[in-house]
Amino acid sequence: MLVGARMTYPVITIGPRATLDSAKELMEKESISSLPVVDRQGRLIGLINEDTLTRSLCDPQLLKSDQPMPLVEDIMDKKLLTVTENTPIEEAARIISDYDIKSLVVVRGNFVVGMITTANLNRIFLELAGARVQGIRLTALLEDLPGRIVELFAKIQELGGNISTIMTFYSEDKGYRILTLKISGIEKYLLKQEINPLVTKIIDIR
Repeated sequence: MLVGARMTYPVITIGPRATLDSAKELMEKESISSLPVVDRQGRLIGLINEDTLTRSLCDPQLLKSDQPMPLVEDIMDKKLLTVTENTPIEEAARIISDYDIKSLVVVRGNFVVGMITTANLNRIFLELAGARVQGIRLTALLEDLPGRIVELFAKIQELGGNISTIMTFYSEDKGYRILTLKISGIEKYLLKQEINPLVTKIIDIR
């Protein structure tokens, strides 16, 4: 899956000469935590987020009575991490995690075309986990060997089961993987009985 398939668009942006008060009002009105800053041609030049804005509006040095109200361009972040529509979604998730940020601007050239946020990633995780799909949820520990997962899938197919979601995770035990599946079309007791010889351990089945 690529970023373009799950990004939020159209994107609400703000100009560099807007006041911090207007940026705050816009964020509150639209229930968003960051605003790409664009020039008159719509090209990305910065980003302002909720945390930076809140700190700035509480900074007595910036809000001296004899000074004009600070503008977005005065506090915006100019060193930006961006992705494109063709960036794999897992790469966008890695950047968000590694840099501990809440969102990434999606660009086409220098122009803003979308945003990918932690909220987008949470919805994707729900899809991957089959949170809204009916069926048996199976989590098992398997040896990380060629063909081991295929054997398990073949057995489920043989039993008439349908796998709707698949997730794999690293195991603390070297040489093993944790596999979580959502399966329909088969009775739980039969599934457990038949796959038990094919896995190292059934961690959970419900």
